[in-house]
Amino acid sequence: MNSPSRPCTPGQPMYCKKEELSRLYRQSNSILPAENLINSPQMEIIDGINWSFDPNTQTIWNDRYWKGFYPADYDFANLVMMYGLGFFKRFWPDRDQSKGKKILGETHPFLSDIHASNQALDVELPETGKAVYIKYSDFPFNNFDDVIKIIDKDTVIGEAFVSLRKPGKGLPIFHFVLSRRYSLDFMTQADCSFIFHHKATSPKPEEILGDWDLLLVSDAALSPPILRFRLLEGDAGYRIVNSTSGSTKDSPGKTSLIAEFIMGGKLRHAGNSASFGEGALMSLNLPAQASKNAIRKVSNDLLVGLLDQPSHPIFQALQDFKGFIMAGPGQTGKKEKSEFNLPYLLRRVSAKK
Repeated sequence: MNSPSRPCTPGQPMYCKKEELSRLYRQSNSILPAENLINSPQMEIIDGINWSFDPNTQTIWNDRYWKGFYPADYDFANLVMMYGLGFFKRFWPDRDQSKGKKILGETHPFLSDIHASNQALDVELPETGKAVYIKYSDFPFNNFDDVIKIIDKDTVIGEAFVSLRKPGKGLPIFHFVLSRRYSLDFMTQADCSFIFHHKATSPKPEEILGDWDLLLVSDAALSPPILRFRLLEGDAGYRIVNSTSGSTKDSPGKTSLIAEFIMGGKLRHAGNSASFGEGALMSLNLPAQASKNAIRKVSNDLLVGLLDQPSHPIFQALQDFKGFIMAGPGQTGKKEKSEFNLPYLLRRVSAKK
């Protein structure tokens, strides 16, 4: 089972494969100066100020940083980069304006403590025209540089080079995308958690009958669907399962939920592999998660979930995939309750027949 793909367009270049992205980079013009790169000074999500979510288009605007995207090819090397080397870039004005206005920045891989300092400089190059040169200052990152094109106020296409200290004259490595506006296909764990706590509602059991795919959420990228299952009406009552004792109780007159396994999938990257089948579905006990408001509705075809049981078997299955485990407030949303969570999406495949 693979994630859904969308057309490669200038407005959505994160769906472009290598050749498409290279062509789009060559054909695009940079229309704004480096100053447009400046992000919000706050990293915490402030709804409506540096972050917003449009439920109609299922689009996130995130000015806390520019999220980075590699080409959309689904090969081993690209998967290693996508999950293991996912990154963001953040920019701000230099406080010292004595030598002219400077735009400073850093590149930060999600799964490391690296903060590679850089400066964004407006340039005009014979091969590319107007562009922004990202010049790294500290060893060993100063052995690399980027030339980027700002194609609209929230979208950037760039090329990374082994640096020869001249913009655009180094040895090309790969193309990439930076964006402040992206679909839920690329949501981060912070996006998922905020939507779960503030933008989603408790679904009625009858609203979520049908077939669903389950995808895990990491900052770098969503997983492919790891489970496909069907939510059905039960025999009687509203079945609530106690996840520790296994006991059940029924509330007559309401729709009962039962989850049936349809198909399992695998999660692979960086030489690690994990398989998910019927046992994983049964251990998640999605009807019980729904009944205790741990699964919430974004739209008729999209749900978000947060599993906050670190001793759960599925956490053990993901021990080699740390990027999918999130530290932060659990299902209650209490900031003082810091723990490990597993954020996930449920995408509808088909409705109740």
